[in-house]
Amino acid sequence: MERRTKIVATLGPATDADGMLDKLVAAGVDCARLNCSHGSHDDLRRRAAAVRAAAERAGRPLGLLFDLQGPKLRLSGDVEERTVAVGDVVTFSASGTPGAVKVEFDKFAALVTERSQIVIGDGVPRFAVERLDGEDVVARAVSPGPLSPRKGINVTYARPELPAITEKDRADLALACELGGDFIALSFVRSAADMQQLRELVTGHGSRARLIAKVEKIEAYEALDEIIGASDGLMVARGDYGVEAGVARVPLMQKDTIRRATQAGKFVITATQMLESMIQAPEPTRAEATDVANAVIDGTSAVMMSAETSVGAYPLESVTAMATIALAAEETPVIHGRARPIKGEDTSRAVMRAAVDLADELDATALIIPTASGGGARICAKYRKRRPIIALAHEDTIAEQLTLEWGVYPTIMETAESVDDMIESALKTARDFAGLAPGSRVVITSGRRTGTPGATNLVMVREIP
Repeated sequence: MERRTKIVATLGPATDADGMLDKLVAAGVDCARLNCSHGSHDDLRRRAAAVRAAAERAGRPLGLLFDLQGPKLRLSGDVEERTVAVGDVVTFSASGTPGAVKVEFDKFAALVTERSQIVIGDGVPRFAVERLDGEDVVARAVSPGPLSPRKGINVTYARPELPAITEKDRADLALACELGGDFIALSFVRSAADMQQLRELVTGHGSRARLIAKVEKIEAYEALDEIIGASDGLMVARGDYGVEAGVARVPLMQKDTIRRATQAGKFVITATQMLESMIQAPEPTRAEATDVANAVIDGTSAVMMSAETSVGAYPLESVTAMATIALAAEETPVIHGRARPIKGEDTSRAVMRAAVDLADELDATALIIPTASGGGARICAKYRKRRPIIALAHEDTIAEQLTLEWGVYPTIMETAESVDDMIESALKTARDFAGLAPGSRVVITSGRRTGTPGATNLVMVREIP
């Protein structure tokens, strides 16, 4: 229980080999991501089952995250390949106007506003919209680059013509709920309404999955507080945000998003190209190590790998490097993004904050939190204190959903009949799970009724039996 920052690894062909997933878990993976943009439903089923089996063998919970593709815009497959220079005027059309670059979305012109820029591929070329000509969009290049078939296309400050959740997303979402996904992430979120729509669909499937908003559009960052309020967690998806806003805007967006999400008590994952060179190399670059460390010092709840583990040549080395860098970075004197106390908290939140402060003041070995919903552990996690938080959940699902919380180590404990029985059981369960030495001092929380969410009103100092 040394590392506090959690690790998310994307599964794919590189992790399918016999024994590889077990090795990744042993190296430090806390949550497995299934990217719904790639692979069939059979692939998703097989990998989800592999995650549950690996967790059983490891004897600890593993989170299972389904990442929905979201709406994707692409240039047509018959676009003629060419290079665009600054100042070139290009017409984009959904209807196949002669001489125009065809876009595979019939309402493309309706997306565009006077503030919009059209961005191709990974950021170049980039076009400023000059005017609409019926169903065509006339734009002037502000940065050079190639146009080629099937390239991705982004429109900044777009009107809400694209559906937030596509038909493919709905099918993938149904599967994620069927397979008991712990987390579901929505791509290209633009507003809190997108997340509210996702929550209605998830609830309709009878799922309690935690919902993650991916911050990768300018509109999402501008509506960040509302999106935080409508989500259970955030992902700083730096790739597409860098495409839309420009790479120079990514670092401050990342730091600000981590700070604001943490203050609200929501977990946040930092993602995209963290160890990109390790797709083909057994060691990260110095710049990549610094990038991971900076995210940890910023206070991110988790760091994520995509192609590094899903299709890279060195998935195990990537996880090992990520864990090593994160652990070293946590030696920093201060985690910058940690939450600050606020006035006017309700009783349970104030009690949990007092428990965090007490454990810190007494230099307790651990903070032990029996929990019915995971809420108490989440409240404590946002303060980013060094003390390990041992969350004793009454359900497998709750334990799995705590795997992305900073500094929280979840396991299962049955509900006790009385508060006294619960406290004694919690001390023994935490001892056996975390290897706490008999006689070591811990802080433990409780309520007047066992197994009741939001009823915590008691903080005690006890010794491990």
